[in-house]
Amino acid sequence: MNEGRLDRITLPKDTGPHGDANIEWWYFFAFLNGDKGGRYAVMASFFRVGELEIGKGHYIIHTLIDLNRKKRYNFSSFDTRVKLAMLAIYLPFYLLRHPTDRRIWRLYKQLLKDEIPAPHKMLETARINQNPLELTYGSHRLNFIGEEAVGFEVLLKETNSEVELEFTPMKPAALIGGDGKPNDLYYYSTTRNSVSGMIKTDSKTESVSGTGWFDHQWGRDYSLVKGSGWDWFGLQLSDGRELLLNQMSSGKPMANLIEEDGRIHFTRNITFQKVKYWKSLKTNARYPVEWEIRIPELGIELHVEAEFQNQEMLIIGPIQAIWEGVCKVTGSEKLANGKSRSLKGRGFMELVGYAN
Repeated sequence: MNEGRLDRITLPKDTGPHGDANIEWWYFFAFLNGDKGGRYAVMASFFRVGELEIGKGHYIIHTLIDLNRKKRYNFSSFDTRVKLAMLAIYLPFYLLRHPTDRRIWRLYKQLLKDEIPAPHKMLETARINQNPLELTYGSHRLNFIGEEAVGFEVLLKETNSEVELEFTPMKPAALIGGDGKPNDLYYYSTTRNSVSGMIKTDSKTESVSGTGWFDHQWGRDYSLVKGSGWDWFGLQLSDGRELLLNQMSSGKPMANLIEEDGRIHFTRNITFQKVKYWKSLKTNARYPVEWEIRIPELGIELHVEAEFQNQEMLIIGPIQAIWEGVCKVTGSEKLANGKSRSLKGRGFMELVGYAN
């Protein structure tokens, strides 16, 4: 088991962007309670992609989830450079490996005709400023605050909804994997933030507050182009700790337990067992929405299940769709004195590679 703090990645410099990375993303989720009784979850990921240091493309996916009604609103927008990269590099590369995939051939022909398949939309503008980092993707923004770039502000603005939030870390940023490079990508997180702001929909406007999570990853990787996948869990426990769990389709599972003071316990001794599936009517993908997870080195056994099953998001490109949504966790932890204590919490589950 490895323990690590943030020491090899330099912040705020590595808040981004990184020109030598062919993929980079800034991701967050939040659980929010409104002053009018609303209960929400919000997730967004700002992507920057491209093989060269210049001419990067920009892509954003985000969702607003009404937890009271168990209803979600998904959005996906990309710029012209992403479309050109899809046509010139990523879709041809995928089709060389999967020449009989009719859905990707159909997407390729649509993009050639400048047709954007629903529900995706084009971004009119996208830009990134630095010192501090400011991401502006159309009407959506993620702006870090001040010279130290510790907290950040978010604006997600669509025709019928608007989300405006401020994230303030409650613990230090953590190097995932103990050294910040558990696989081909660099990776750090602030796994617990206080969040406040406003959510506006057609029906009402509410002041909201709650807790959130932030991830930043970058490097050179072709998993999304190849159609490879992973299962990822970002879990906030009720005792103030977090678990970041992941298994790639190519192997290398990992578990990160982040203590209240920011220390990380990292191990690859973890097993994932799929318990229950949900089948999408849109894509026919079967997603494992209920899991038993064991981390023997930490004495932890978990049961993770979706808050509700239909939380699929359509994605542009070879991956086609992912399951990205709210989950709840229960379990137990064996202590050094031989006794056990119960665990519970909530988080986000990300299932990639099941629709292609």
